[in-house]
This record gives sequence, structure tokens and C-alpha cells, in this order.
Amino acid sequence: MRSAVRYRETRSASLLCVLLIAVTGVRGLSNVSIDIPLAVAAGTTVNMTCRYDLQSDTLYTVKWYKGSEFFRYVPKELPPIAVFGELGAKVVRNRSDEHRVVLKDVQPNHTGKYRCEVSGDSPSFNTVMVSGYMHVASLPNGRPQLRIEKMRYAVGDTVRGNCTVPSGNPPANVTWTVNGTPVNSSSIKFINEAIGDHQQHTTVAELDLETMQDSFSNGRLQILCHANVFHLYKETAEVSLKEERPRLASVLGTRESSYIGSGTKCTPEYFYITAMTALLLCNLR
Repeated sequence: MRSAVRYRETRSASLLCVLLIAVTGVRGLSNVSIDIPLAVAAGTTVNMTCRYDLQSDTLYTVKWYKGSEFFRYVPKELPPIAVFGELGAKVVRNRSDEHRVVLKDVQPNHTGKYRCEVSGDSPSFNTVMVSGYMHVASLPNGRPQLRIEKMRYAVGDTVRGNCTVPSGNPPANVTWTVNGTPVNSSSIKFINEAIGDHQQHTTVAELDLETMQDSFSNGRLQILCHANVFHLYKETAEVSLKEERPRLASVLGTRESSYIGSGTKCTPEYFYITAMTALLLCNLR
């Protein structure tokens, strides 16, 4: 009987506190936000922050999840930090606290959705959860390689080539520019391979471009292959092709077909006959 009376008294007191908070306008947990990088390179250390304003509340707990819980901060416990699972083993404890979690040596399998859950203490026990997505990229080891069939092209020819970006995860994004103008790849394919426990992807982008009268600038065609993985990897390969123009008639042939004066052809034979005639006339005298 006494326990039931105490329960009613405790419940009444809690309801009274909630009512007083509502009437007086005292606010609790608010402005909860998460700050995690969009993308990081594999093997690096990552800082993830959970911001909040307790106002009149007292912090009860902060929990971090990636699927399941991997980090917990409870200020009333000693030690206040507890970690769980494979991802918990990546937590740098002496740099993590009620607002921040630091993970070391992150890998591509740590890509995913991260959630931060903040709870206030009694009497409100307000709980707010926020989330964000982080990519962990295994970056290509080297620059893209650009290969073109030949180095000279005439108007109307088709330029064929490919740009190969070394393996990474996720695969690199490839774009082309020709004399500064963006053009589309004719095809893109990915070659998958397993390196250790991780999948890697080599990107091969192909280009088929028909040259036109205005394709060349000052007799040249500048082709650039741009490769990027988020903001973490940005590399370019380029090649300069020359225009193959039709051969003009030889200088000698041009002179033979040209005319002087009223129509007498100026040819080597003409000069030879003239010289011999003059020499004969001189001998006759």
C-alpha cells in the first residue's frame, strides 16, 4: 500500500515538474546537429561532432551508432566512455568526449550512415537523434593514363582513345574536355578486383570523337582526361594532336603551271633552250 502511495507521489511530482517547465517557458534539449565529413581517405583519422544545447536540462547520455551502437558517453558513470564492436575498437578514447568521437585508421567498410543520439536527464528525459553519411575512399595510386590511336588526324577522321584510372574504391569519376569544351565519354567500364578484404575498381573511359572543320585550334586538338574521387583525388592526363592537312602541289610544279607575260611558259627547258641559242649565236659571230 505504501509503495503504491509513493509511486503516486513520485508520478505527481514528475508531472508537476513538467507542468512547471511548460508554464514557466523553461526549455530543454534543443539545436541538436551532427558534423561529419562527407568523404575521407582510407587510413586517416576522422573527427565526428554532435552539437546540442541542453539549456535547463542535464545530460544523461550520448550514443553513437552505425547500424548498432559503437560509442556511449554517460557522465554519471566512471569511466564515462564505453565502446562496442569492431568500430568501437577504432575509437581514440583520450580524444573523444560528450560532443566528439574520433576514429582512427578508417577503411572503406566504414562507409555509411552515422547517428548521434542525445538524451537529457530527469525530469524531461528529452531524446533527439540526428544522422549523417560518410564515405571512406580508397584512392587511386597514380595518375590516369591517356592513350590515343595516333597523333595526327585529318578533318572527318574519328579520334579513338581511352583513359584508365588506377584502381580505387569508389571508382573514379572521369570527364573529358577537347580544346576546353566538355565532351561525353562514348563508354565507361569498371574492372573489379579484390585487394585484401576490400574491392577495388579500375575505371576505363573511352572516347570516340569525329573531327570537324572547327575541331582544330591553330592546327591542334588538345584532349584532356579529368579524374576525381570526391575532393580527395583530382588528376589530369592530356595529349596534343596535330591536324593532318592535304599536301599542296610542289613548289616546282606550281612554277611550271604558272604563266609570265602574254602566256609564255617559264620552264627549266625554256631557260635551257634560250641559253643554248644565245651561245650558238655568239660562236657564229
